[in-house]
Amino acid sequence: MSYRDDDSERRRVVRAIAGSAALLSAVILTGCKDITVEPITPISRQNVAPAPGEIGDPCVPPDEGDPRFSGFSLGENIIYENHEQCSSGMCLVNHFQGRVSCPLGQAAPSPCAGPGDASCGAGASCVAASAVGPFCDPQAADGGAAQCASGVCNAQWGACECTADEQCPPGAACDPGSRQCKQYVCHEPGSCQTAGASDAENEGKGCCAHGSGAPVTAPVCGQCAGDSGRRAEDAVHCSCRCGPAEGAPDDGAEYCACPSGFECQEIRPYVGIGDAGLAGKYCVKPGTEFTGAEQCGEATGHAGPSCHGASE
Repeated sequence: MSYRDDDSERRRVVRAIAGSAALLSAVILTGCKDITVEPITPISRQNVAPAPGEIGDPCVPPDEGDPRFSGFSLGENIIYENHEQCSSGMCLVNHFQGRVSCPLGQAAPSPCAGPGDASCGAGASCVAASAVGPFCDPQAADGGAAQCASGVCNAQWGACECTADEQCPPGAACDPGSRQCKQYVCHEPGSCQTAGASDAENEGKGCCAHGSGAPVTAPVCGQCAGDSGRRAEDAVHCSCRCGPAEGAPDDGAEYCACPSGFECQEIRPYVGIGDAGLAGKYCVKPGTEFTGAEQCGEATGHAGPSCHGASE
């Protein structure tokens, strides 16, 4: 689940557990002459989940899997619990701007009309991004059918299936494969920024949803530049709750000990409205205390009206 300073919305992330197989060489069994064991064909390691990170290791917040998510703002302080990328189960977003997976951000991509739209220009295609409804209530007496122009409410999506573009909200088109109304944008396939790439390598590429590669449909602020302490590697990482907030009542929680090279700082103050279990101190990197929006300095990449930092 995640906890926001201004929103206690809970999010659940299911931990994926993957295994691996060892490649066995052909051997002769002891005491069994001329009997051999055939090698086992190895399982592709592409499907093996990486080991979860320790305190301070990078993590990508689950919100970044949503193509509609425009990124975080400096005023937010978010804690994702049950996060599969962290051995502590906790991913901290500590006053960070933008998307971890898109360091330079982007302006809003150009919308387009669907697979047949050839207006995107050389090298780009009209690509389906996010599903946009129309939404329906599968718990209704008729299963939500009357709420849909197609007469079909998909219970899994909580949205209407479509058979024609006219059944979709303005600016969306019907994906003939999934029968979902989707927003389409111009995007160069495979041209996605990545967290580990240099600014030069990410230059000219767009933002893509983490995990799916679908193009992000919203404008995204570039990350704060330089030694601001607000870059992703400083402000977004695996953490744990190392102590209670000042003035908070005892909630019976067990606290972690921060490893060497980390500080136990109060990230969420106690405000006395039943938030004792959420407020507290967390392990952070030294020198990353948030002092205000001016700390961001100049943004690297895109900086629109809602972003901190000078324009590109």
